[in-house]
Amino acid sequence: MIFESFITPLIFLIGISLVTGLTRSLQFLGRIRLKQELKRKPHYYFFFLTVKRLFPLGKWDSIYYLLSFTKYLLRILFAITCFYYVNFLLFPSEVGIHPWHVTLAIAIAAAIALIMEFIMRYAANISPFGILRFATPISTFFLLLFSPITLFFLKIHKCLFYRNKIAPAKSKVKDKILELVQESELSTLLDPLDRRLITSVASFRDRIVREIMVPRIDIFCLSVNQTVHEAAQKFLSEGYSRIPVYRETMDNIVGVILYKDVMEYYFNCIEKKETSPLETPLEKLLKPVIYTPETKKISHLLQEIRSQQIHLAIVVDEYGGTEGIVTIEDILEELVGEIADEYDIIDEEKLYVPYPAGGWIVDAKMTIIDIEKELGIFIPQSPEYDTLGGFVFHRAGTIPSKGWKIHSDNFDLEVLSSSARSLEKIILIPPGQ
Repeated sequence: MIFESFITPLIFLIGISLVTGLTRSLQFLGRIRLKQELKRKPHYYFFFLTVKRLFPLGKWDSIYYLLSFTKYLLRILFAITCFYYVNFLLFPSEVGIHPWHVTLAIAIAAAIALIMEFIMRYAANISPFGILRFATPISTFFLLLFSPITLFFLKIHKCLFYRNKIAPAKSKVKDKILELVQESELSTLLDPLDRRLITSVASFRDRIVREIMVPRIDIFCLSVNQTVHEAAQKFLSEGYSRIPVYRETMDNIVGVILYKDVMEYYFNCIEKKETSPLETPLEKLLKPVIYTPETKKISHLLQEIRSQQIHLAIVVDEYGGTEGIVTIEDILEELVGEIADEYDIIDEEKLYVPYPAGGWIVDAKMTIIDIEKELGIFIPQSPEYDTLGGFVFHRAGTIPSKGWKIHSDNFDLEVLSSSARSLEKIILIPPGQ
């Protein structure tokens, strides 16, 4: 009698262990290798294929939901049968249900279940394909046994939580790519630079022009009334390959001049021994530019730049004023990182340097997204600002002076230096330092 009664909780324990091992194997292998395995043995994994056909939307989520629900049901049944075994078979002379019997049953059930689940998880990490193939037949039996209950609740779950929450196809692709890159096994095989490149490509469509533009205050421009000779001198002294040209004010940028065109015109005049054409206004050499709003997606701007073969865009606000500029190099740097050419200053000041007491000294112009990507510090984002300095302005309501501080769960912040017009350097310290 005792042996026969002990069989029931043992069956449920085996079910818990195998379903746990199966779930961990599925998570460890990832969706790409799972799809290949399912195609090789479709009859062996018929239950998973059936679920994918029944629930094409969120099919993998549906499989994990059914596995989790089945495991919870098995745990409940295992606990109940353990209680029956402890209360009525180990203590047959006792009358009624005693609290310490319940406590003992729960303790025994929890301890055994946790040990078996740990063993199966460990085994699945070592041999995921072996555990997958070993656990599938018996796990499928329990999945089918409880399917009337689990499928019913899965259907309710889909109706309640998936209605009006169908993600766009592009968003799904991005989520899948990020999920693959962040999986434990794949992440160890990829070089950190490769992971960063893949992540940048996946997030590329979400970035807008305002996040990567050179702000107006940092733009170097020439007036349309300046001469070719003056422009040639500026190109040599500043090291740019193209310079925006404005008429009257910087809010009226009318075009761009190229280093190649200016030098070609300059040397033609020298060869002809004519210097008077060098005093010609720049308007003669102007090339057109693209005007774009600050909220435009950089992926769309890249397509526009490619189609029009214009490598510089002027970012304008809602009133038509100049907000900044974006070049094709700025866009490509969002994918591959900083690009330095022959004319870039190698020892240019970095956006952040280590702070001796812990943390970093960060340039106030560094963007919130770059801080999270480079330093791993999460700073709240808002449409009202893009940079660390903008975040401080938003919180302080003014330009704070040196020593102004913010304490947060994610970071500590202190203004290191500022001017009457802007913030310059900020100390950023992550928690625990």
